[in-house]
Amino acid sequence: MDNERLKRLFPSYFDRFELPDGAHEESITVYRACKTQACDKESFTPSFEEQGLVYMAGDNPENPGLYSLSTFEKPKDVKRFVNMQSEYQKPYKIAVGNTEPKYGLVQRTKERTGRKTSHVDWWLYQGAKPYEVFQIIDDFETYFEEYKQNKG
Repeated sequence: MDNERLKRLFPSYFDRFELPDGAHEESITVYRACKTQACDKESFTPSFEEQGLVYMAGDNPENPGLYSLSTFEKPKDVKRFVNMQSEYQKPYKIAVGNTEPKYGLVQRTKERTGRKTSHVDWWLYQGAKPYEVFQIIDDFETYFEEYKQNKG
């Protein structure tokens, strides 16, 4: 994808970093923790935008993951994430959906970092509304137990 097209599709702050070579269009079933307990814009805002487009202490401005929407392929990893983050209070809400190519580019984080994780970086296009194709899992604990049994 050429740089001119990217500048038109992505938010203006994307000029601060390089998208990794492995970023591509793909539909992956993923999970997202919802801060507002709903599938809405606020729950699907990348953390860099939540931070007011400023860097926090320790941020590496060249890290492409800093600018992505964090999602997870495995429910155990999104569960671990919400349990480690103080802003997510039980009963937390988890949504499931697909990384639709019309909303942006994705990369499994392990492809870039080598870390063992199901984290998926999703770089959203300007004006993307991914929350429109996600659904809240009503009872995540039951869903998680059934998932574990089915994956056996």
